[in-house]
Amino acid sequence: MLAAARRLLTPLLTALVLAFGMVGGLVALGAAPAQAACTCAQAAQTGADSLMERIKDADAVFTGTVASSTRSEGTGADAVVSITNEVVLDRVYKGRIDDVDQTVLTTQRTQATCGLGQLQVDSRYVFIVASDSTVEGAWTDDGCSGTRAATSALIAEVQGVLGGGRSATPAPEPAPAVLTDVDTSEPTSLSRAAAPGLALVLVGFLGLILVGRLNARR
Repeated sequence: MLAAARRLLTPLLTALVLAFGMVGGLVALGAAPAQAACTCAQAAQTGADSLMERIKDADAVFTGTVASSTRSEGTGADAVVSITNEVVLDRVYKGRIDDVDQTVLTTQRTQATCGLGQLQVDSRYVFIVASDSTVEGAWTDDGCSGTRAATSALIAEVQGVLGGGRSATPAPEPAPAVLTDVDTSEPTSLSRAAAPGLALVLVGFLGLILVGRLNARR
């Protein structure tokens, strides 16, 4: 009887082992995308980083409006789609920036990467960026820097770390001074200035004498 029971249980145990093996494989396959997911997204979920740390680590922090956004399609299955965003700045909180027109490079966001994606034209953002090593004068956000749409709450948080910042538009230069020539000629003497008045008095006096003589003859 025991031998017969063993013969019946053996196929059943084998089937159970195979079933558990398949379930384990499916679990492992399901975990693969999570392991390949964006690392900074995982860090944000676990609280491993903060916006304050990103602001402190950034090479530049500024606010501006996206004027244009252009995609550059890569080649190959694993090619990264790069995006060039032309931005008009309005305020600078960190970084040496002398021009209101700046370029911010981003990449397409996928399930496995942290790309920021294509920014919305005519929308205002708080840019928390690093200097780009491949394009001179450009800034980059790999999706983990912290760039996001400008809100009053976000701007208040940035100002709490970096202060009020400065206007991205340089102050107008003062008007050039206008020099006026000074009259250095000698002043008119008193006798010359009084001469016309004395002449009028003399003419009037002579006129009175003439009138007096005419009346005497009558």
